[in-house]
Amino acid sequence: MYELGTLISFAAGSLIAGLILGYFVLTKLKPEQQSRAALEKQINEMHKQQLDYQTQVSGHFDRTAELLNDLAESYRNVHNHIAKGAQDLHGTGISPLQPLPEGRPVLESKPGKTQHSQQPLDYAPRQPGSPGALHEEFGLEKNHKPKEEAEPPAPPVM
Repeated sequence: MYELGTLISFAAGSLIAGLILGYFVLTKLKPEQQSRAALEKQINEMHKQQLDYQTQVSGHFDRTAELLNDLAESYRNVHNHIAKGAQDLHGTGISPLQPLPEGRPVLESKPGKTQHSQQPLDYAPRQPGSPGALHEEFGLEKNHKPKEEAEPPAPPVM
């Protein structure tokens, strides 16, 4: 039938083709590869969700800032209207309400003279040349001389 050499070469070729085909099938169907791909997909979805959330938060705070600015402007308009009405309708023409300035307040960009504050002390500071608060003579007068002899107490008057 077939020569032995042809049969061996056909068997070796089939074996090599089977090994290659088996390797590709196992790598595609391997559970580790499938779970890894699923994890990568899940991580990418979570990253996209995080970016969407950050965009929503940023948009929310932008809109909140716009609404607060509108509210402040409306408050200023109402206040100025009341101040003008009080000035026009007040008997003396002088109103205690002053109109608010237009526009947003501007903060000074130049730092002024800043006084360095100090933490409050939890003890009485010692004055130079005087005893400290823990000294035994603290608070006693210096001119006070103890009497040599004690006088007897005066009898009560009846």
